[in-house]
Amino acid sequence: MINGKDITVVVQGPVQTFNDRPQEPNITTKCLNSIREHLPGATIILSTWPNQNLSGLDYDELVISPDPGANSRNLKLDGTPQWYNNNRQIVSSVEGLKRVTTKYAVKLRSDNFLTSNSFVALQQQYSKRCEQDCFLTERVVVSDVFTRKYAKGFSVAYHVSDFFYFGLTEDVLALWDFPLFQDFVPSAEEPVSKGFPNFNIDCTQALFIAALQQFDSSIKLTHLLDNDGKIIERSNRIIANNLIVAPLDKLGLGLCQKFLGTARVSRTSGRVAHLQFFEWQQLYKEMCDSCFKTEASVVESMMLFLQRCLYVFPTRPQTLFKVWKRNKNRQ
Repeated sequence: MINGKDITVVVQGPVQTFNDRPQEPNITTKCLNSIREHLPGATIILSTWPNQNLSGLDYDELVISPDPGANSRNLKLDGTPQWYNNNRQIVSSVEGLKRVTTKYAVKLRSDNFLTSNSFVALQQQYSKRCEQDCFLTERVVVSDVFTRKYAKGFSVAYHVSDFFYFGLTEDVLALWDFPLFQDFVPSAEEPVSKGFPNFNIDCTQALFIAALQQFDSSIKLTHLLDNDGKIIERSNRIIANNLIVAPLDKLGLGLCQKFLGTARVSRTSGRVAHLQFFEWQQLYKEMCDSCFKTEASVVESMMLFLQRCLYVFPTRPQTLFKVWKRNKNRQ
């Protein structure tokens, strides 16, 4: 069993200590206190930006990085840039992880929190690996929230959540130690985004692919739904061989309120598009350990399929129409 003193938690992102933001008051305080409660002995590194109010916050080490600013990965249809905080997340994550001296590390958003330390035991439970696409020394535990199996009704590749990472420090660092994203420059061939008229690669795809390219530069996607059989097969193998994708209760992860209630990712229609834990186990069995017994029942599998028939697959015609319309407008 991994001891708490062998773990450092990098809490990355902006600090929120007072009721001056709409999503949730004092969430960073809640985040830090939850680490003390559920990971006694662990080191806490707070990695954030200049001019944050740090009063009353309980951490062991502070990392202040220059703000790289927002980045643009595409234009909106009206021609104005669409701005993202990808580079901010990369900087606050990697600069904190570079300070870690313990064997294991957690990458945790400053607006999420721990509800248990279940992820520690979970990380040690799946030891079999296959030789192909084995990039990390051990598996890294991630959340199923935003680890999508489907987007806009279709299968997607490399769509891995960026909320929470736990594993060997060298492995977690490897998944964040890559160059910052360059702003998108439009051209006659790609006036709005890369892969246009198809939809732009999702932020989580872009981050995970950038990490994987440090191991194999040939890994890439041209757009969100770049999903031929070979691409999906390799994505599944990489996810099965390097990660453990688990739900919030098995991780011990709590999300801030903007991701709860009526938020899309919390509704049934959003949840069933995610890669389910038993589906990850099935990939593990298929790719790594043929003797492994998955937890899902036939009834559970059938219910998930029926829910996807109701909420996921019917969006395919709308997606195809949107791509056709975007292409027509370009012409």
